[in-house]
Amino acid sequence: MKRALVGVVAGLAVAMTVSTAFSQDGEGGVDPFKDPAAREKAEKIRRDHAAKDGVWFLEFKEGRIGRVQIKDDTGDIENFWFLPYTLTNGDQHPHDIFIDITAISDKGNREHRYHDMFIEDVYAEVRRMLGVKESEQLLSQRELCSHKPGQDNVQPKVTDPKTSETAVLSLPTIAAGETLKCVAIFQKFDPEMDRLTIKIRGLTNTSINTNDAYVAPEGQPHRRVVTEAVLTLGYRRPGDEMAHGQDPIEFVGRRWVDETKTIASDLR
Repeated sequence: MKRALVGVVAGLAVAMTVSTAFSQDGEGGVDPFKDPAAREKAEKIRRDHAAKDGVWFLEFKEGRIGRVQIKDDTGDIENFWFLPYTLTNGDQHPHDIFIDITAISDKGNREHRYHDMFIEDVYAEVRRMLGVKESEQLLSQRELCSHKPGQDNVQPKVTDPKTSETAVLSLPTIAAGETLKCVAIFQKFDPEMDRLTIKIRGLTNTSINTNDAYVAPEGQPHRRVVTEAVLTLGYRRPGDEMAHGQDPIEFVGRRWVDETKTIASDLR
């Protein structure tokens, strides 16, 4: 489907004095992005994970959220939002990575979920807006969630119960000391949202450090409970209720959280 650019709007990200946003996420109405005790708890999560042998973390530095409006061949206007960011590997070793970025917005009891995506013409316009030259790097979900060029995944052999010897998971690699310029693209943020949370997974290998660290739920021997450290970015959208969709999205803060999930597994 053809699209045409009809307008672009840069988002603002300067609201570090906010004290009421995200109050429903904290205990006793405390904003978890601003409360010192909540920030210390978030940092403890990172320290606890980092203390494990063999665990590494990538440095994530977010840019300002921006918006792009695209008209398709039917005349309908589509809104897309983008978050430029950098990934830095401060280690002396390269790491295979898989960066997964999602978002959640809410207004009252209404909640919407989003996922980083790739659309060619939207990505091209974002590059132009950010001033990225043709020869310069700007990685997207297309590169950060795909196998290495010319190398496919290899399924494990039946005789390999831990998949450690015959399976090959082809992932993009960040070299030692390397910084990657990247962008996440989202479609149709709710125009009436009050709050937005962006979650970044894959900045650490802590959740896949060792098979022996997995826990099997009771009565489910072929499943594993995995706890991972997830970086969350908090935003709010204050302003006039009558023109809420035109108000800037303001940055509130960032923190690490522990998230637990159950996965299917053929491990012993």
